[in-house]
Amino acid sequence: MTTTREEAAERARELLGTDVEPHVDPELEGDELCGGFAFVAGDLGAIIGFRGGYQTSVLEASGETIETLVIGWLAEQRHQYGIQDQPPAVPTHPCPVCGNPTPHEDRYPASVCADCQQKAADEHGRRVVGYNEGLGGGLIVFYTDSPSGQQTEIAGDVLATGRCWIDGIACSMEAARFGGVVVQRIDA
Repeated sequence: MTTTREEAAERARELLGTDVEPHVDPELEGDELCGGFAFVAGDLGAIIGFRGGYQTSVLEASGETIETLVIGWLAEQRHQYGIQDQPPAVPTHPCPVCGNPTPHEDRYPASVCADCQQKAADEHGRRVVGYNEGLGGGLIVFYTDSPSGQQTEIAGDVLATGRCWIDGIACSMEAARFGGVVVQRIDA
């Protein structure tokens, strides 16, 4: 563990813009590699990972609870770290690019796994990364590196068309309905 509960609470207050209450989850806090601390503030939820990552949600509006936010966090983190011996905490589908298990949402049936999303590129092969413009959503796409510095150059074509490629496979990149960015394979 590299983050304390107090440090995580401060980060959660900063991200959510309000005071937070801890939500103690033994599985989340007991997983030293993939875990972290969960916090709530009214209808807002945040998970601050032990290793610095985080996830926030407007819980009721997204149809989530702090418990489902924790389950999703653990499933994605365990997938990213290649931990296969954990039973799936949420439904999954095979990534349409590489076949690895990917958390499934009916709204995004062709979503790619986190590993493939990190390989997203423009039509010329320049790697790109998408972010929400703010807590309210929106999409901004940057090149992962550029002559003026890392993630300083907007990937205008990807932003304008919503198209990216992973290993030569056409995909879409868009802001997810309740926060985050989703990349899905486009069927030819």
